Amino acid sequence: MSITKWSGRALCVAVLAGSLAGCDFIQPITEDPNQVPVAQLDQLLVGLTVNNYFMEESQVARMVNVWLQSMDGTDRQYSNFSQYIHDEESDGDIMNNMYTTGGLIDIRNGQDLATEQNLLKYRGIFKVYEAWIMGMAASEYGDLPYSEAVAGIEQPALDEQRAIYTAILALLDDAISDLNAGSADLTPAGVDFAYGGNASQWIAAANLLKARFNLHWVEVEGNARYSDARTAALAGITDASGNMYADHSTSEVEQFFWRQFMRERSGYMVAGVYLTNWMNTNSDTRMRYYYSYGSGSFTDTVIGSPPGASTPGDPGTSASELACGVNNTNGCLGFGMGLAEFDYGLLTCHENYFILAEAEYMLGDEAAARTALDNALDCNEDMWVSFYGITAVDLDAFRLRNDAMAGATLLTEIMEQKYAAQFLNRDIWNDWKRMCTPGITPFDYPNQTLPGRMYYSNDERESNVNVPDVGDQPVRNDNDPAACP
Repeated sequence: MSITKWSGRALCVAVLAGSLAGCDFIQPITEDPNQVPVAQLDQLLVGLTVNNYFMEESQVARMVNVWLQSMDGTDRQYSNFSQYIHDEESDGDIMNNMYTTGGLIDIRNGQDLATEQNLLKYRGIFKVYEAWIMGMAASEYGDLPYSEAVAGIEQPALDEQRAIYTAILALLDDAISDLNAGSADLTPAGVDFAYGGNASQWIAAANLLKARFNLHWVEVEGNARYSDARTAALAGITDASGNMYADHSTSEVEQFFWRQFMRERSGYMVAGVYLTNWMNTNSDTRMRYYYSYGSGSFTDTVIGSPPGASTPGDPGTSASELACGVNNTNGCLGFGMGLAEFDYGLLTCHENYFILAEAEYMLGDEAAARTALDNALDCNEDMWVSFYGITAVDLDAFRLRNDAMAGATLLTEIMEQKYAAQFLNRDIWNDWKRMCTPGITPFDYPNQTLPGRMYYSNDERESNVNVPDVGDQPVRNDNDPAACP
């Protein structure tokens, strides 16, 4: 088998933002991956939870936020990313971690152990994580090793992207069934960092993921997928109290991955031009908790850097960074997304309502779309006020203008509002590929366009004969056949 075998051991967030290699819970094993490892369920669940933080907050998220101009790359490989130059080594850790270090191997081992012990709620949580990790992976890479990935096959075949989505949507239904199992069933309250073993909240999260993954196919399958997304969203996370957050602290090994990266790679990445301009234009009260002021001649301004080489007037590395970040605390209001202990919202009710708003609009009910859009803003404001304690966030101006919107203007507002609320989320790339919104001006670079998919990692290509060479890989995935203009 081409995928290295690992097993989770104990809680740790990466020492460096680019790798999990410094974590105590990562210990190599040599057993058949179909055998249940020595690690107990609690340890496996902790390991995969932390690995999922890594998947959601590290390289792919950074790359797509650079591409979509909520951030900008200004040095080394990140300067290349801003010009859409990337290769099969750009995000190798992400592809490897789908399977190892708390990935698919440990997830399947956890499911086996939960089945043996008849702990169905545990098993349901493991299934949600499997669907989440593999669904996002399929959205980014397309065809992938999945059905044979942990079957003891040395050279696992690549399943088609559509088959992976079909499987993970069915898996989410299975997870919901497990989570609905008997009330006497044990739950992992002490090691479930997301919901403390609350099955109903996990069920809502599973439905949000179903809604998200159905959206990924509307470009080729249209209203049938919108209808499925709508149904799932109606059963998804509908209140900010049900949000799932990554659990971070000021401890060296438990910090927000974006903070770790900015600390270890100072100057590689700053604020992006599109989102900062959009927030400035709209007097968005979230902006100062997203971004610092700039430096140099921009010390009283939130300003983003445009992609590509610096030109006159381009702030470059003097642009804003994440608010209260380690490299630029200028104008810090005491709290912001650059803090080590920032608990990032992974699955939220505002995402759920934005999905519902898009689906309602596309299914022909603009009134319902406006209501869902207002609910999304309510949820996002509630997150900032109730969870983060930032009472200065007030989105009333957006809600008021939504009431007068109709037609294409309303749809654009739904997608741009979602883009702003989903700051730093890796799924904004799927929204852009589907809807071509936000209306960024892609960087005009010879022979380069904004990427449609990630390359398979060099490690996997060299060890698995079923992975094609870079030149033979598709430019776009099956669920995204048309490039944005």
